[in-house]
Amino acid sequence: MISRVPTRTCCFCVPSRAGVVIFSLLGIAFGSIITALGCLRIKNAEGSKVSLIIEVVVCGILALVSLFGLIGALARMLGLIRFYFAMLLIHLLVSFGTGAFAIYRIFHDAPAFVGKCVSDNAGPDASKVCTDGASITKAIVIGMFLLLWLFEIWGCVIVSNYGRQLREERTAERVVKDNEAW
Repeated sequence: MISRVPTRTCCFCVPSRAGVVIFSLLGIAFGSIITALGCLRIKNAEGSKVSLIIEVVVCGILALVSLFGLIGALARMLGLIRFYFAMLLIHLLVSFGTGAFAIYRIFHDAPAFVGKCVSDNAGPDASKVCTDGASITKAIVIGMFLLLWLFEIWGCVIVSNYGRQLREERTAERVVKDNEAW
């Protein structure tokens, strides 16, 4: 007789294994897309490209790490799930740093952007339009980073729950009940 371990869920109804598969697929897709778009942006970027290069590297690593998570979830391999969780945590911490640097660069480069915008546009409201455009850009970038960080934290929770479920299943498989030992 096998001891049953309750299946953990994410989003209140989706099994955590399916959650890890979905999160891994999203990580592969978005990591690859952002890496590809970032490479194109680097070619056309003016000024400091450091934050763009770091963004491309971090997103490329996310895509690769997500592949390990997908394989681990499909094959029910606890070692790969643990590796995926550890790499997601490291990626999250690095993402905090690179995101903070990117936000700093946007605020630091905003006066130059506004100055160039005003000099390129000779309208009476050019200063206001350019300043508002810079403010909107700042708000959008900060909002995007916050959403991405919350999504990644949620993914870490899902992967952690699935790793705990796999560990409990492995432990339950090794337990020999008293009546089975006879």
